[in-house]
Amino acid sequence: MKKQLLIISALFISMLSFSQGILFEKGTWKQVLAKAKQINKPIFVDVYTSWCGPCKTMSKEIFPLAEVGKVYNANYVCYQIDAEKGEGIAFTKKYEVKAYPTYLFITPNETLFSMAHGSMSEKKFIDVSKIAMAEMNDPKPMVVWNKEYLTKKNDPLFLLDYMNKREKLGQSNTTLFDEYLKALPEDERISLTIIKMYSKEEQGLNVNSFAFENLFKNRAKFISKNMVSVDDFICYAINKSSNEAARTKNKKLFSTVLSLFDQLPKEVVKSGKDLSCINYYSHTGDLINFTKAVTTYCNNNLTKTSIDSINKIDILKSQQLEKQLKSGSEINMDSAQIANLKASIKDNELNKTINNINVLAGIIIRKISDVKVLQDALRWSNRTLEIYPNNGSFMNTNANLLYKLGRKDEAIAKLETAIHYYTEVEKGDTNGFKKTIEKIKAGEKTW
Repeated sequence: MKKQLLIISALFISMLSFSQGILFEKGTWKQVLAKAKQINKPIFVDVYTSWCGPCKTMSKEIFPLAEVGKVYNANYVCYQIDAEKGEGIAFTKKYEVKAYPTYLFITPNETLFSMAHGSMSEKKFIDVSKIAMAEMNDPKPMVVWNKEYLTKKNDPLFLLDYMNKREKLGQSNTTLFDEYLKALPEDERISLTIIKMYSKEEQGLNVNSFAFENLFKNRAKFISKNMVSVDDFICYAINKSSNEAARTKNKKLFSTVLSLFDQLPKEVVKSGKDLSCINYYSHTGDLINFTKAVTTYCNNNLTKTSIDSINKIDILKSQQLEKQLKSGSEINMDSAQIANLKASIKDNELNKTINNINVLAGIIIRKISDVKVLQDALRWSNRTLEIYPNNGSFMNTNANLLYKLGRKDEAIAKLETAIHYYTEVEKGDTNGFKKTIEKIKAGEKTW
């Protein structure tokens, strides 16, 4: 009987070990290194933060899976470290961790040999482990590549291979992309191969980089070769730099952004310049220029512009996409992705414009008390409701503007209309509308 119990117990323990997810080591990084050296295994490190949503998703949904645990426990000593606490601060600085979650694969002698980022599926996460193991066994590991780079910085063939190597490891190529373009003859900086590289390196583009300079200077040449996505890359870089200028209150960078907008055709810039001004003046607290920028944007994009002309932007984008697809220059997209892209373009500009104006009207309610400005905002809000009469968010903004202008009864009537519609037609939640009515009746601040 005892023997049978021992067998059953052993089987249970065995089954349990196969059904559990990743077993993360406890203790310090020094202790983890010591264990890795003792059993001669590489280390897998999950670098996370307490506020990171994707980190929580991985910990809750992927790390506990049996197949994931089977792969990672067999091949690595596994460890988790909070990037913002204790030794995690120095650790993330040493390994240049910039995003969360980041997965590091490290030898027992503390050499990084592979890296990946983000939330992902079970299959992809297991594939990350396989890629890391292949990298660890590579006869030319990253340490050798890094050393070779010091003497081959001007060799475009080497730089291309080096970038491909780094990409596999999830490492940034922003600086190397600049170096690669500089190493090429000027006429080779304008090609389908190069525009494909821009699609990979878009996240690192900024207006002060050589990659942006090449794109901006040769815009017409790229477009002449049917590479119309060049404008998307240009606008992305300008908008990214605009956000940085606003966040850091960098007047010089903001001036550069405005100058670049002025050099582009209006159909490319669209409302980018106005929105950049709104963002910058909002962050710097310049309410006078902020109000001017909001007024310019809303008047130009709503009261003085027809819906047809806004829709023409989406039609033009659709035509450009079709032209690009026929030229064969679109990459890494299957038929379903292309269909989704086409669908996303339809009515995109109109919806974006109307939603922007509703948000700006809301900011006016919170920040501005000038009656003339509030009346302008009400006029914009009325226009959004002409286009989308049953939008709850737009109704709410409209009611709050009426209330701030002293038109209490009209505000309540507007919200009661919203309640009726959402109760009878949409079957949606009307508690927010009801609470606002209560505040208005009590004479309290609503926003």
